[in-house]
Amino acid sequence: MKTATVRDLRNNYTSVLRWVSAGEEVLITQRGVVIARLSPETAKKANSVNWASSPEVLRDRSRDVVLSAEQSAEILTQAGGKW
Repeated sequence: MKTATVRDLRNNYTSVLRWVSAGEEVLITQRGVVIARLSPETAKKANSVNWASSPEVLRDRSRDVVLSAEQSAEILTQAGGKW
């Protein structure tokens, strides 16, 4: 945990905000007394994804054309110089 004075906050607020954005909690003091605490916003919990119900998983692939290794290699060779 870092400490900054009111004067530090006023004169160097970008540095103090960088500390906070990096996840550091900062105590603000005035004449040696803690008067405030700056803390980073807590990250929202990531939503879980149910991949089993995604359209890409549920798509019927039974009629898709499956390329051979030679066909795949030919496509890669042809496209190799374009990117």
